Amino acid sequence: MKKLIFLLLATLSVEAKHLGTFGHTFEIIEEDLLVVITKKLDALEVDGTLTKHQLNVQAVMEAKIQRPTPAEGIIRTKKPRVFTYDPAIRIPFDLKDHKGNVFVKAGTIVNPLETHSLKQPLVFIDGDDETQVAWATQKSSNSKLILVNGPPFQLMNRYSRMFYFDQGGKLVKKFGIEQVPARVSQDARVLKVEELIIVDES
Repeated sequence: MKKLIFLLLATLSVEAKHLGTFGHTFEIIEEDLLVVITKKLDALEVDGTLTKHQLNVQAVMEAKIQRPTPAEGIIRTKKPRVFTYDPAIRIPFDLKDHKGNVFVKAGTIVNPLETHSLKQPLVFIDGDDETQVAWATQKSSNSKLILVNGPPFQLMNRYSRMFYFDQGGKLVKKFGIEQVPARVSQDARVLKVEELIIVDES
């Protein structure tokens, strides 16, 4: 046993032996990342690049606000359509409260129109089409006007009323609208969707 211990100690001492230094060694000096970034930003600020970039970003953002990206694939109504959209959904799993009590069972059909009615018809128009804008502002005074294209703030200033914008075309996709002007109104437990043809009365 003593021989075995001696042999292990001898092996360890060999492995721990200093083998010397090979080649030159240098101290690792790395500049702080925050300092590097600050220096670069300072340099960009001095030559005006940073200010120019900030102004460009501001201009792009303002342009997007003033004229959001149009909803894709929406055309002016060529062939009128009337159809319905059923907002009811089937609950896929039990809904439970904080105590684990089930208050809505899986498979239950829930229709939001049974508890929350659509208070105003929704009218979708192309804000660059003067005929649609004139029709909507004259004939749909009690409706919520939603643009699929055009400048909402410019129209708000001109007509002194709210114009909303269907960002990303989410609403027209949900309702299945392909043509405008279109009107969405409540009909009992479903929503009636009408893609309308209007006449320029000017």
